[in-house]
Amino acid sequence: MQEDREHTNLASRRNFIAGMGALGASALFGGIAPAALAKSTAPLKIGSLNTYSKIYAALGNSNLNGMNLYFEQIGNTIAGRKIEIIREDDELNPQVGLQKLKKLVESDSCDIITGIQGSNIAMAAVQYMRESQAFVLCSGAGITNLSYTGLPYLFRCSTSSYTTLSTMGEWLYGNRAKEVVVSASDFAGGRNAVIEFKSGFVRRGGKISKEIYPPLGNSDFSPYLADIRNTNAKASFSFYAGSDAVRFVKQYGEYGLSKSCLLTGSGFMLDGDTLPAQGRMAIGAINALHYADTLDNAANRKFVADYQARFKELPNVYAEYGYVAARTMHMAIEAVGGDTSDKNKLRAAMRAVRFDAPRGPFRFTPETQSPTHNVYIREVAEIDGRITNKVIYTVPEVPEPAKLPI
Repeated sequence: MQEDREHTNLASRRNFIAGMGALGASALFGGIAPAALAKSTAPLKIGSLNTYSKIYAALGNSNLNGMNLYFEQIGNTIAGRKIEIIREDDELNPQVGLQKLKKLVESDSCDIITGIQGSNIAMAAVQYMRESQAFVLCSGAGITNLSYTGLPYLFRCSTSSYTTLSTMGEWLYGNRAKEVVVSASDFAGGRNAVIEFKSGFVRRGGKISKEIYPPLGNSDFSPYLADIRNTNAKASFSFYAGSDAVRFVKQYGEYGLSKSCLLTGSGFMLDGDTLPAQGRMAIGAINALHYADTLDNAANRKFVADYQARFKELPNVYAEYGYVAARTMHMAIEAVGGDTSDKNKLRAAMRAVRFDAPRGPFRFTPETQSPTHNVYIREVAEIDGRITNKVIYTVPEVPEPAKLPI
């Protein structure tokens, strides 16, 4: 499942002070030039570009909550610089997202941008990120192509759908079904998720009986559920998120499909932001993700307890994204002494980050700058009166392949 990875050497570039005048000024400030001194104590501007409205509103707000929780725990300061978060809503619209990204980079002069939940937004922003050389830590979009853009200052601390869904496809073929019908919201993230699942499932010999793509923001799934039933498949695989996931899973159960066609899918369809509304209709569904709030490790126990105390609810995967993003930025920016002006040094520091996150071991895959982390096969169950996910199988530390797999 893992391809051989080509190892590359990171070429570092060093800035130097030209001229005796600059050298003299530097000496007066203990070896730090006045501009660098001012930069190191200026507020650390972090642009939080995410979807804070429409069907993904809960996702963006959870992401920001997780980030704020971590920053509050470190006194909202990194390397002597007070943290200033500038929040912008992309409205799940690529054009709006691009405008807001330009604002954060050009008008707000943010040191680093994080967020970007929608895969359609992220891909629409690639060319601008290339032109502007903006430093971006994506804590949302899972589309695989984002990892293969060749952008040196683009990192991702959330997930790549390839690692999760190809793993899911292989496991499902080996353990539950040899033929499935697939469905997903008709947008970049949904279609990409199907491709990733197929890369594992079909490669093992699995058969796809039909592919179904309802529009994003759909309210009535009955005609699509009829299509699923008519295939006579024993299992389905789906990708939906936000309110689409709630409606799809509830209507799937109400339609009676769960009795004849096992519901499986991306973990984003069956997680903390959707399960309370999906309720018992979700029980028994199989899904894959890199996080579950029931994980029994020290980092997750602390994260769950702290998040509950702060926000009076359990964290979901999007909150964990924000929390991991905050810690990643903390570690990397501390490593460069708070100086974010040298992007190559910050990049090297970011690539060196590794720690035990709530999700388990976390580090960046060097070739793609997306995570290497565990993938968990989960089953929705009722535990202590709560509808949640229990982990039934763990695939440890799955990296992305060095080259685009599709």
